[in-house]
Amino acid sequence: MVQQRLNKLKELMRINETKCLILVPGVDQFYATGIITHPSERLLAAIIPLEEEPIIICPSFEESRIQKSLETGKIRTWDEEQNPFKLLGKTVKELGLETEKIALDNKLWFEWFLRIKEVLPKVQFTDSKKIIQAARLIKSEQEIAKMKTASKIAAEAIIKAHQEAAPGMTETEISEIVQKGLKKGGGRVAFCLVQSGSNSSFPHGSPTGRAIQQNDVLLIDAGPFYEGYIGDITITSVIGEPSDKFLKVYDIVYQGNRKAIEFLKAGVKAEEADKIAREVIKQAGFGDYFTHRLGHGLGLEAHEPPYIVKGNELILQSGMCHSVEPGIYLPNEFGIRIEDNIVIREDHAEFLYKVPRRIWEER
Repeated sequence: MVQQRLNKLKELMRINETKCLILVPGVDQFYATGIITHPSERLLAAIIPLEEEPIIICPSFEESRIQKSLETGKIRTWDEEQNPFKLLGKTVKELGLETEKIALDNKLWFEWFLRIKEVLPKVQFTDSKKIIQAARLIKSEQEIAKMKTASKIAAEAIIKAHQEAAPGMTETEISEIVQKGLKKGGGRVAFCLVQSGSNSSFPHGSPTGRAIQQNDVLLIDAGPFYEGYIGDITITSVIGEPSDKFLKVYDIVYQGNRKAIEFLKAGVKAEEADKIAREVIKQAGFGDYFTHRLGHGLGLEAHEPPYIVKGNELILQSGMCHSVEPGIYLPNEFGIRIEDNIVIREDHAEFLYKVPRRIWEER
């Protein structure tokens, strides 16, 4: 998969007339190299030349670990007493790129940018966003398969927690059930929001020590990473019997979710899907209580492009993956969010996992 990603990156580098990419620890570096690293004060950079294989600049004590996960490329190391930026500059010069256009990681620390600029004063630096973001925006079928598994793990863990939730249990205790389910399913916990009763009226909220009461609304929004890719599912249900008001609001949110998904396909604008869902909720009289965008992109990060929001005129393309998550949040009462993960296809939107809904009917 890494070679496939590199080929896509290099195609975009040619289009953008860029001779080299320099990426620092984070998801973009993982995308290009397959190595898992974390930002620190020590320079660890991936140099991706257009015409050569990647070169990893890393501390010498990290070499064996990096080598284990590096699928393609070479490693050059520096010792603690050495200046790693000089090694980076020397490497770029040896590649004959010291006067060329080089795209830098858009998450690069400014201090590091100044030090790179100092050793490569003649380089024309540019932002890597047009290359790396464009590459990551369209998922391959391999990537989509991983996200399907991640979405399934999320949904199953959340449903199990809803089934086991009972009056007297705290949000924190339910969160532990969800996280255990995410791990058991083969994922690594990315996040877990558990909100009950009036706490569910907050669009985002962390689990608290609040004890669930009979007939409380319970909103769980959780996701795992599976082989680097994320799933992000929200299921709202009731611990007990749903009220008439809950059922009314739930059906409105569900209709907003389904109308948007029915509309989505390649060729439509991102903002148009948001408008479809928002109009359903507005016409039902709850427009003021849908306070966030309809969705966000999914992939190596929980939130990444494309953002499904008013003002985003991006034309959706086949292979783009994102959430569809309308919600209504009634202050001091309850909130309902229905979140699905979908992939855009040429003539429709495909569920990454078809999540069971109205699960209170199965309790």
